[in-house]
Amino acid sequence: MKIIQAILNSISYIFFILLAIVAFFSVSANTGLLGNYKSLVVQSGSMENTIMTGDIILIKAIQQYNKNDVVTFKEADERIVTHRIIKVQDDSDNTVFITKGDANRSIDNDTVKSDQVLGKVMFVVPKIGFLVAFAKSPFGLVILILIPATLLIIDRVIKMSQKRK
Repeated sequence: MKIIQAILNSISYIFFILLAIVAFFSVSANTGLLGNYKSLVVQSGSMENTIMTGDIILIKAIQQYNKNDVVTFKEADERIVTHRIIKVQDDSDNTVFITKGDANRSIDNDTVKSDQVLGKVMFVVPKIGFLVAFAKSPFGLVILILIPATLLIIDRVIKMSQKRK
């Protein structure tokens, strides 16, 4: 009976830790929880092998962006993209960046104005983005809520039955 209880406890702790990680990155993506940092899930492979699909990136808006910085920016169609700056052009009233994904053969079609840049990639958390995306799905929500709750209830029932003996 103690082995089963230890296994259930271990599984429930793992689920709760995973749930805490998902909650942290989900909340931080939509609030100022991380201060000036924002978290985003990478959804394409244009920056592989530097940043992989499913990674979470932490970006921070800074004053100046330079050649070789990996930045996240909003395109004209509101799509958010993370690519490397390969050239900086200073126009009279605005700085313009030429960008390219590390895995792409050619540079991006459109230039990026400095006011389009959301921030520089400061940190990459590998593969946790898959878990965050999974948690946002109905099936993932059920798995990450119902399984830990069920394990917690089973654990409490076992402990209550042991107290009666």
